[in-house]
Amino acid sequence: MTLFWIVSVLLTLLLALVIILPLTRGRAESSQSRNQLNTELYKQRLQELEQDKEQGLLEEGEQATQELQKSLLDDVVVEQPKQYRAGSWLWLPAMLVVLVVAYGGYWQLGAYNQVAQWQNNAGRLSELTRQVLLEPDGDVTEQDMIDLIQSLRTKLHVDGDDFRGWLLLGRLALEMRDGATARDALEKAMTLTDKPEQVMVPYAEALSMTGEALRAENIIKQLLARNPDNLEAWSVFAFMAMQQEDLAAAIARWQQILHRMSPDNPRYAMIERSVAFAEQRLAEGNHAPVTGPRYEVEVNTASAIPYHPGAVLFVYAIDAKGGDVPLVAQRIENPSFPLTITLSNADAMRPNINMNGRDAVIVKARIAPSGNVTDTTDAWEGRSSVLSTNKDSQLSIFIDTPL
Repeated sequence: MTLFWIVSVLLTLLLALVIILPLTRGRAESSQSRNQLNTELYKQRLQELEQDKEQGLLEEGEQATQELQKSLLDDVVVEQPKQYRAGSWLWLPAMLVVLVVAYGGYWQLGAYNQVAQWQNNAGRLSELTRQVLLEPDGDVTEQDMIDLIQSLRTKLHVDGDDFRGWLLLGRLALEMRDGATARDALEKAMTLTDKPEQVMVPYAEALSMTGEALRAENIIKQLLARNPDNLEAWSVFAFMAMQQEDLAAAIARWQQILHRMSPDNPRYAMIERSVAFAEQRLAEGNHAPVTGPRYEVEVNTASAIPYHPGAVLFVYAIDAKGGDVPLVAQRIENPSFPLTITLSNADAMRPNINMNGRDAVIVKARIAPSGNVTDTTDAWEGRSSVLSTNKDSQLSIFIDTPL
């Protein structure tokens, strides 16, 4: 924080000098510049007269020289310091204006409170770790978690090779449902250990949160194939099924945990309640599992696309045989690229119209500045190749075509 104030004072002084110097020196420097220019012109004209005189082109050279000297004297500007001295005090109100605009503007529009809080949290890592993780007293708030994450990120910015720090940051971000931060932190953690499988389960959970469901499922399936007793992997696998509203799969995966867990485990009763809740929803008969293909779509844009505040991204699938009516679609406001989503029949526009019964589809991604997918004004689009509906797919779409 001290460095910030030092830099701000220096920048303010620089701005003040830019404003004040012309007020105190501008007219004098202007006079000096004019006199210097007149003197140079006099010397140049005098040389021309001497050359004309040597060549015999000028009969009255002495008289011409005297007239030139008289012209120089007439053009010389005589400075009047006493008149300028009175105006030199203009720097004082100018300095006051600079201070008011600089610091008043920052106080109103800047992020002083946020910066001060960040600086305060940066020095409280040990205290926050003890308060939130080691000795929680039941009064831990969401703000405490946010402060701990901010403090930890500041430390990792300095000490970027701390594997445990990155792993902890990823897990804390998962607790706060911040999938993007968790994914990036856990990816960094994997590069710092020779046993990346230790990080794969929370990493798969983060991928699931950021829309990369197919990739996340593949990671969990590989982990369970190598170690069927990995209870953390089964738990995340059940969580993924609940995200997709696949209650039957969630129940089956929770039961796998119960078969491997001692009834004395504190989590046993909680998982039993989860199974009972899912079974009750299935018994009610008003919940049908989502079927059909899933497409994990990574969307990116060309640099030529102009920025439009409030633009909306639409990702949707249409029948490859023809027709522009979206079968399934997602609407993403304030998109940040690249991004990944999973498109499925859970995103159907109408209950009875989806990708089931279609042989193939085409997935499109469209940026609509108006927020209306049918309005092509200043809109840009990208599309996939023809995709089979008989299997799940991972694909990338690059938005680069103006409409």
